Amino acid sequence: MSAAHDDDAPAGKVDVSLLRRVVAFARPYRRQFTGATLLLFLVSGLSLATPLLVKRAVRDYLPENAAELGAGPEGERLREGLIRYAIALAVVAAAAFLLRRAQLLAINRAGQRVLHDLRLAVFRHITTRSLRFFDRSPTGRLVTRVTNDVEALNELFLSGIDVMFYDLFRIAVIVVILFVVDWRMALVTLAVVPFLAAWSWWFQRQARVLYRAVRGRISVLNTRMTESLAGVRVLHAFRQEERIARKFDAENLALRDAHYSTVRNYALFYPGMELLAAAGTGAIVFAFDRLFLAGAAPRENLLLFWMLFNLFLEPLRQLADKFNVLQAALAAAERIFKVLDDPRTLPVRPDPVPLGAVRGEVRFEDVSFAYEADKPVLKNVTFTVKPGERFAFVGPTGSGKTTVISLLLRFYDPDRGRVLVDGKDVRDLDPEELRREIGVVLQDVFLFAGSVRENLALNDPDIDDAKLLAAASAVGAERVLERLGGLDGAVQERGAGLSTGEKQLLAFARTLAHDPAVLVLDEATANIDTESERVIQRALDRLMEGRTTLVVAHRLSTIRKADRILVLHHGEIREQGAHAELMEHDGIYARLHRLQFKA
Repeated sequence: MSAAHDDDAPAGKVDVSLLRRVVAFARPYRRQFTGATLLLFLVSGLSLATPLLVKRAVRDYLPENAAELGAGPEGERLREGLIRYAIALAVVAAAAFLLRRAQLLAINRAGQRVLHDLRLAVFRHITTRSLRFFDRSPTGRLVTRVTNDVEALNELFLSGIDVMFYDLFRIAVIVVILFVVDWRMALVTLAVVPFLAAWSWWFQRQARVLYRAVRGRISVLNTRMTESLAGVRVLHAFRQEERIARKFDAENLALRDAHYSTVRNYALFYPGMELLAAAGTGAIVFAFDRLFLAGAAPRENLLLFWMLFNLFLEPLRQLADKFNVLQAALAAAERIFKVLDDPRTLPVRPDPVPLGAVRGEVRFEDVSFAYEADKPVLKNVTFTVKPGERFAFVGPTGSGKTTVISLLLRFYDPDRGRVLVDGKDVRDLDPEELRREIGVVLQDVFLFAGSVRENLALNDPDIDDAKLLAAASAVGAERVLERLGGLDGAVQERGAGLSTGEKQLLAFARTLAHDPAVLVLDEATANIDTESERVIQRALDRLMEGRTTLVVAHRLSTIRKADRILVLHHGEIREQGAHAELMEHDGIYARLHRLQFKA
């Protein structure tokens, strides 16, 4: 598997419109962010007050001759002055500490709320897409969007945008102070800035390319991991553990090398910044020496300019680092908004037609459908299922049986024709109301990690414990509940530890508890052994009582009692009738039946 195209796209300039969309998620919390930024400016003012206090202390109370600090009134006055400045510096440091703590708490609260909202928005958007979206979107990549990519925006909100403004403010104030104190020394001090800026620009240019590569590799690795865990039984059955481990190792090495590239970038950037900083310090000392000897600069200015130069370097370094954070965040935001902008969802009418009391009639009128253009799965399919009728679909793999069910549930819309429930086009109905009246039992039963109650009721407030226990008893699932410890018993992820038959019984109980008007069984007994099939069949008979039932089956023994059987072949209806009629017709169904029972 290779990295996705959207992850490996070449990096470009900062997309201002993309940044606006990211910041828009912070708009509901603008007061908190504004307050946190103001606190940061106060911290900045206190940090800049330190070198000015030190300069005044040196100028007013630190004599050139240390002997003057000895005994006597003058020495006492100088010592008291230095103590006062020391106390003032301690007060400034304490105030800066308290303000910075308050600022960090404020920005973290606001930032975490933004990330919560964004993560929820992405998750909700993904889970409401049509199945066409999931047909082309690997699960691992979607997991990466909700977790890693949203987390990449964490530092942007917690110490990114506000710190960039803070650093720019500090740089501007320091430049003003430098020129006010001594314009000649200011020019010397700032002479190294163009070199620092050029070095930072080069670093920033590399950063986004490298971070995009890292994010792309993480996405690929997550996809590989998700697929491997989901298909672990197949891997073991076909002895593919070593092969998949080699593939994972290759992708893991690619991720490691991508991280190494970012490390090498940092390893070159920071030593380069230190070298330029040392050059700047040397220039300050050299220039001050000339001015001091000429009597054009007081001695305290050397200490002031040296401290201000180091304070100037700190935000300059941070700006490069925060720009790197911005680049990484925008690279993640690109992929997040690509998901959020995906329009693949089924349109829902603003004023859906009410379904009302469902009789259970299902009708397909001249329905055609294709998952991919020019590859039709259903061709002009027309049939009617009467209320309370047991209707079965059979046919070779790929004949369109499961697609019929997907169209009925409105997971997809037909390319042509109509799907009707009680004479109402499913496209005119509220999908939630439609699906509430259709109970589905699939071949692969999906159970969530949680309690038995949660798996059966699925958070439906109208289903109480009495209904759940009655449903379990009706389908013969009491023993399963007893083994699990009742409704409060724990179900492991995907029903691990339960047999296929036990999971199937729980699925039947779940469906019966929701009391649907229409029942859909999609290969519901395909994985059941013969002994379990008898138990399952009794449960099915109870489940189908009084309901319109649509059955998709490969095992023809399970549908002999169906009122009608529809035979699909290459997406077209080839035969239709009861079991006896189709056997007498001696067509596709009869051949399939003879092949199965001969085997």
